[in-house]
Amino acid sequence: MAFNKRHSSKNDDEEDYWNPKTPRANFFDDDGKDTEVIDWTGNTIGDLSTSDSKLATSARGSNTKTKASSGISRPIEISHHSSKAGRNQDAPFMSLPPNPFPLTSIKSNHKKSASLTIDDKVTLSKPFNSATSIEAAVRKDMTLSHTEVSKLYAEVASLKRELQSSKRSRWAAPKVSDTIIRMMMGESYSLEMYKSLPDKLTLLDSAIEYHDGNSITAIVLFLKKTLKNNIFITELRRRPIAVNHYAVYLQSMGDTEALASELQVLGRKEEAAMWKYRLALQEIVPQVRYQSVKKCTDLHFEGYKLLHGETVFLREQCSLMNKQMLIEDEDAKASKEKKPPFGHCQREAKLYFLPLITTLYYCCKYHFNVSQSSKSSPQSLVKEFNMTEKQYVMTAAKACANQHKWEDLETLLTPKKWLAKTKKPTVGFDRIVEILIKAKAPHDKLEKYMLLMEDTDKRLETAKKYKVHAVVIETLKHMRDLRGLQNYQNEVEYGSREHTQLQTLLKNTSIKWKT
Repeated sequence: MAFNKRHSSKNDDEEDYWNPKTPRANFFDDDGKDTEVIDWTGNTIGDLSTSDSKLATSARGSNTKTKASSGISRPIEISHHSSKAGRNQDAPFMSLPPNPFPLTSIKSNHKKSASLTIDDKVTLSKPFNSATSIEAAVRKDMTLSHTEVSKLYAEVASLKRELQSSKRSRWAAPKVSDTIIRMMMGESYSLEMYKSLPDKLTLLDSAIEYHDGNSITAIVLFLKKTLKNNIFITELRRRPIAVNHYAVYLQSMGDTEALASELQVLGRKEEAAMWKYRLALQEIVPQVRYQSVKKCTDLHFEGYKLLHGETVFLREQCSLMNKQMLIEDEDAKASKEKKPPFGHCQREAKLYFLPLITTLYYCCKYHFNVSQSSKSSPQSLVKEFNMTEKQYVMTAAKACANQHKWEDLETLLTPKKWLAKTKKPTVGFDRIVEILIKAKAPHDKLEKYMLLMEDTDKRLETAKKYKVHAVVIETLKHMRDLRGLQNYQNEVEYGSREHTQLQTLLKNTSIKWKT
């Protein structure tokens, strides 16, 4: 089969066959007969006659560019990159896309053979890898030996194994130390890849060895989420450091109830009991708080030897809360009805939730002279809660001084006689003077109780500081300090009672002054 091409001419009378709008080509045999074009699937594309000069295009979409020209005949050249046959640079060629399917040739209706023929089929007996070029794969003389095929199959199997290993390693857990370091450095990490219990425990132990609190807390929470509760509790109890960090985390979250429950099951009964007690104190209703503290004492403190001392105090607190509720109910009713002792004054505060000393002060202030059988009696309160006499005297003195009940104060401070012996007061008068000064007691009351101070130097210093001149003069007289009296004359107002007293002492020759 030959391709006759008539070259385009620059003359106006010649038709331009290379116009893309009117492509023309004549396919014919050497003897001028029609040619049939067969595509690569074996289907006939059509007949090309020399009269219509149409351009034949294969079903694969390959573009075949031809020219028709008079007097020039050249063979069709189908070019492959790896073709052994050299291509004429001047001749047009048809380029077929490489593919692994069988190739076809252009069959001629004439019995004679074409000028250039293409093999009917080029096949590969086995698949080829990427190392084998596509051009070499379509060569007709490409043959693979049994050894080469075996190598190819072995290489494919190796690649499959590497792919499967890569897929498995994608979800494989990294080294524990690497994960801990990433956690410490603040980098992204994942704990979900650690599935087995030994891996999780190794993760926690490694975090404890690194002494990183944030990592320990994060891993403990991961174990809490992924383990059964009994396993989590058992393993965590073996690691006290992890329990400490877990407790701090729950405390920072403000979940006191969960913290108390977790500490209880983790074997830290003392801490759990204290957190339960703190939880009970959060109640704001007096009756509810009383019941909560009482229940907490019975369940978490009572019968536990290590908490025996705390149990005693909690029992006393429950008794005090009960007594406060009883006194408050009576006083609230008396205050509403304007009955004594609230006929001319209003209560400053309610009695709920007050400490024992403050409760005693309240009773001394409003119920100082009631009988001891009364619930609000200070003496009954002191007796019930085993308070010391010093606590009672100090608290009662403050209550009497603040209300300016000087008679009650004097009764309280008067020494009692027992078998004709005078009993010394349990509180020094220097403390009483301090109470009177804070209560802004009158000058004569300060003078009276300052003279009862036993420490002479402290009495003189206190009297000079608060300008109680009578006490200063009397103290200097007792010390027989003539020079001190003479120097103190400038501090005393001229013509006052203290000035007259001072002049009388200086003129008294019977006193033996210290030189």
